[in-house]
Amino acid sequence: MSYYITFLFIIFTLTSYSQNWLKVDSVFAVSGVTVKSFSAPAFADLDNNGTHDMFLGNITDVVDFFWNNSTDFPSTFSKDTSLLWNIYSGGLINTNSDYPALVDLDIDGDFDLVIGGYYGLLYYENVGTTTQPEFVKNDTVFTIVNTLIGGDPKPALADLDGDGDYDLLVGIGESFVPGPDPGLTLGFRNIGTAELPQFELDAALVAGIPDVGLNSYPALADVDGDGDYDLLLGRDGAALFYYKNTGTINSPVWTRDHSTFASVETQTYWKNPTFVDLDYDGDLDLVYGQSTGILYVYRNNGTPTNPLFQLYPDYFKVIKLDGSGGTASLADFDGDGDYDLLSGMWDGKFYYFRNDGTNKKPVFNRVNMPFSSLTVNSYSSPLFVDIDGDGDYDIVSGALNGQVYSYINNNGSFTLDNSIFGFIDVGWMSIPTLADLDGDGDLDLLVGAEAGSEYRYYENTGSNVFVQNNTVFAGIVFPGYSRPTLADVDNDGDYDLIIGRSNGAIIYYRNDGDETSPIWVRADSEFDGVKVKQNAHAGLADLDGDGRPDMVLAEYDGNFTFYKNLFAISSTEPDHNHLVSGFELYQNYPNPFNPSTTINYHIPSAISTEGRNLRVLLKVFDVLGNEVANLLDEVKPAGYHSIEFNAAELSSGVYFYQLSATGGTGSFIETKKMIVIK
Repeated sequence: MSYYITFLFIIFTLTSYSQNWLKVDSVFAVSGVTVKSFSAPAFADLDNNGTHDMFLGNITDVVDFFWNNSTDFPSTFSKDTSLLWNIYSGGLINTNSDYPALVDLDIDGDFDLVIGGYYGLLYYENVGTTTQPEFVKNDTVFTIVNTLIGGDPKPALADLDGDGDYDLLVGIGESFVPGPDPGLTLGFRNIGTAELPQFELDAALVAGIPDVGLNSYPALADVDGDGDYDLLLGRDGAALFYYKNTGTINSPVWTRDHSTFASVETQTYWKNPTFVDLDYDGDLDLVYGQSTGILYVYRNNGTPTNPLFQLYPDYFKVIKLDGSGGTASLADFDGDGDYDLLSGMWDGKFYYFRNDGTNKKPVFNRVNMPFSSLTVNSYSSPLFVDIDGDGDYDIVSGALNGQVYSYINNNGSFTLDNSIFGFIDVGWMSIPTLADLDGDGDLDLLVGAEAGSEYRYYENTGSNVFVQNNTVFAGIVFPGYSRPTLADVDNDGDYDLIIGRSNGAIIYYRNDGDETSPIWVRADSEFDGVKVKQNAHAGLADLDGDGRPDMVLAEYDGNFTFYKNLFAISSTEPDHNHLVSGFELYQNYPNPFNPSTTINYHIPSAISTEGRNLRVLLKVFDVLGNEVANLLDEVKPAGYHSIEFNAAELSSGVYFYQLSATGGTGSFIETKKMIVIK
């Protein structure tokens, strides 16, 4: 008996894929939502399927977008990098990423996008449909507004005067562009029409709203269910400012309310709020971003007219540092059979993330340890390593001052030992890595540096006597701010060299020699698709129990990214099933592409336990629903599968695919989009 699966190409994915590495966001971001500094969430049902999809602003580079996978509470989300691709395809000049807002500004039945930031308010009209959005820039709507608001405006839009069109509130933030005082909230009345808005400054819309500090971040919603819009102001301060609308739907009167949001924490100093019915119970919940990027959720456990906001921790749980300067070292520090994570940070301390999962499925949680109070003063880069050979893990760390520090573990008490590496100084920003590079049974030391030419390699000649050796890495050009890691990436029994760059990319030298005489062959293409924003630092270990070293990539902003290793290690098909147990349709890679791309999908083993393999149909369609390619129609067993699609005969544009399965244990459907560029 066979089951029938249809692939019709339409939506997007929770992972990204390269030839050798599979990025799995859910390891460090349980919900699938990854964050960047100073996050600004906004929600809208972009595909008209009854779920709240999320735009996430930040101060880093581009607005991130995530599809909501279900109406379950809590839900999971899938990141889609192609929805906003056209906005940023020309680079970051004349674009914003700080404060997205979704609103049907032209009253045509779909959501349009407004993004606030350095270039004022930028408007992107949705020229697609209610199920397939497509955003195109419109430079006319906010022309006058942008002359009055500076370079850090946060928009909030709602019909504040009851005339059927959207009015505008703009919170003013700190900016290098001249403008109003940060902390003010300006009101703009729509004196145009619903279809053609025209905004005019009108102080009456914000009468009674004070300057709330260095930033003002307004959110409008009917919080108390009385039929008009209330106002919540986030700010560069620990507390939110809430104003009930005690006027009417036609004429707001703002009255400060100190009690409704009294339960909200006051530890994070910067808050950017929005409202959404996240649990689909008919009332509005509160979600806000803050400076480290972590999203807070306060669930409304009251009623639509009498809200009661209570913290719901870990909905958007992200395992990350609370600051910048992340690094990665993996070792089974607690001896429970799985790999734990050690990271440095700008403050010079050591941060420990214990693996509370298994050796096949990691679950990291930050835990304070006896070494948590230790510091190298600034920009630590610690490694777990048994430097004294006594069977437990010591810590070796670099620092901003270019020196290398060793802390010896004596029954859980760590003591600084300057005798081992006290003579080393590479100038600035030392990043050490240790491995037995000459096969003599002890650990040798490689140190990256701020100036690439200042890297140093020290051979351990025995008893931790380190002698500089200038020949082993002769011919390798280390970049500035290099972050080297020695690990057996290709499982051939010798150490390869991975160098994280300041631009977030990876330089890879495969060792084609042996464990005593390395021969370095540059092979960056084996890390194609692997990149973070800034200052990549790799830690490698087999985190999913399949015999291959996986990678945790740390970056400057304190985030960690998990990459599953897909390198072949034997003639048998590798086992991919540790982290994915159900149907999965992965985003084609590369995307956009010209002319070829790879499509990957996974069929769960449970479907074929009784020999009932799946019949797979893979087709490609254009935006009008016309079939343009029939790629596959055959029975497939459980596991991972790949197929290459060559679009040489197609013109530039958007094309779609969908995975559906029915029968047996139930049904499944998923849709994704691909973009051809010529």
